[in-house]
Amino acid sequence: MVRRDLTPRRNSLIMGSVARKSEGGDGHFDLQYKAGWAWLTVHRPGEHGRPVYYEDVRNRMKLLGVPNVSFDTVSEIIDEASGVPQPIVKWPDGERLASRISVQVSDDGIRAWALVTHPKKGAAPPSVEDVTGELTRQGITYGIEEQAIKRLLRDGRFDQWVEVACGLEPVHARSAEITYHFNPTRGKPYLELEFGRIDLKELNFIENKEAGDLLAELVEAVEPKDGRTVRNAVVPARTETQSVELRGGANTESNADGTAVYATAAGNVRLRDGAVVVEPVVTVDNVSYETGHIRHDGSVVVENHVADGFIVEATGDIQVGKGVGKATLKAGGNVLLKTGINGNGAGWIECDGNVFTRYVESSSVQCGGHLFVQEAIMHSRVAAWRHCVLNGRRSEIIASNMIVGGSLWCKQIGSVAEGSVYISIGIPPNVLSEFRATKSKLEDAQNRLEQVQQQLRPLENRLGEGGSGPSKLIQARDQLRNSAAELMPQVSQFRHDMNEIRKRLTTMPGSMLVAENSMYRGVVVAFGTKEYRVSENGVSGTVLRRPGIDIKEEGFNPADPPEIRFET
Repeated sequence: MVRRDLTPRRNSLIMGSVARKSEGGDGHFDLQYKAGWAWLTVHRPGEHGRPVYYEDVRNRMKLLGVPNVSFDTVSEIIDEASGVPQPIVKWPDGERLASRISVQVSDDGIRAWALVTHPKKGAAPPSVEDVTGELTRQGITYGIEEQAIKRLLRDGRFDQWVEVACGLEPVHARSAEITYHFNPTRGKPYLELEFGRIDLKELNFIENKEAGDLLAELVEAVEPKDGRTVRNAVVPARTETQSVELRGGANTESNADGTAVYATAAGNVRLRDGAVVVEPVVTVDNVSYETGHIRHDGSVVVENHVADGFIVEATGDIQVGKGVGKATLKAGGNVLLKTGINGNGAGWIECDGNVFTRYVESSSVQCGGHLFVQEAIMHSRVAAWRHCVLNGRRSEIIASNMIVGGSLWCKQIGSVAEGSVYISIGIPPNVLSEFRATKSKLEDAQNRLEQVQQQLRPLENRLGEGGSGPSKLIQARDQLRNSAAELMPQVSQFRHDMNEIRKRLTTMPGSMLVAENSMYRGVVVAFGTKEYRVSENGVSGTVLRRPGIDIKEEGFNPADPPEIRFET
């Protein structure tokens, strides 16, 4: 190796990776930590450019705390100036500068996310191999999405959870599928409109058929296909031990081989518990003192009003053409209110299907499907097992308490003058209700136990170690001890129940909250046990998700809105 004259080097710059621009282009270097070593990369200068000198590299090593390296080792790399990184010395302390890679796997094992922290100055940026290596160390070997990892590193998406692996969902077998000759998803315009406005006046749940009409028939089977987790474990596909059964219910008949169902009477055709039925339809002008309560095995159409204090119960759907007040509606299917409900604190809607309404005010709503509201939810308690969408002109939520098992979409949440709003996203209402009830029981049992213990301590102090004293005091002490002995296992059991339920407080994948315009102070949004509280100044155009451990907030872009997926 040829030693170079050191005299010019004494006049070099002291700090930094030399990269000054000149006619020929100056030489420059990179000194970075990677994989336990310090790596030096030297780039040759142009024809008239300034070269890299030993002192440049040495000063950078001192600044970063790199262990000493011989002059010959550094000079040789400078002389070669190959532009290729060269390891020069082990540097364990450089680990503090490197990126950290964290990995999280979904509960079903089908998806994995990675969070890569931003490397500090002096550390090489992580490579695709670094991320895939950490995935492999975590046992993730299947479905690794290298393009997603490359985009993560290329776009600098540090300090955020990014999906980096996706397994294979199992395809469950069906011995046969059923083709329906009626619309089994009518009343579900959201399947086609993609958040276009729903015209409640045009929406109708009733589809009449005549006797002899073909209602449904069987088609070919679907073969099973196993899925696979990101840890390369097989997710067995369910296999059918019996053929799919095409069942006909009331007012229908099947052909000889059971592959088709026909109507035997005129009426509204729909699915009820998986069976095709033709049900009679009750149609009335109003529900009032003239009709009394209506309880019907079928569907009910009220062309005008439901008066205060009256009940409408139907195993099928309920449609109401005009206003609903302090009334109770219970349906085995869907509920359609072509205006809305103002219950003055006593209105109640409960159904297994979806609810469509223009507004909900001072009422309680529980629906096993989706809740679609055109204009507003105000001063109400709402529990929807799936999605809740407000997509009218106002689309606002005011002073209400909501549990939404899927996603929520609206324009505005809260207001300057009205009360607070609490919204739980992505947790089924029954799980959250069970958690809250158990928590209340635990707090009550703990309070009673503390009261018993507070009353017991002075009695035990008065009776002393021997426990002798007036019989009344002894009797009182024994009663309190018995009460404490009964309460302690209750407290322990409630704590155990709380921990078990908390494991089920897992946010549904893909669930989110979209507020197109604004959210005001006093609004709290919960994803499981994580809460997002709107600041005093409020927020504008917001999308909230919980893709990993924490709640992620991003702006709403009307040109590229997020997507809520509905089942078909």
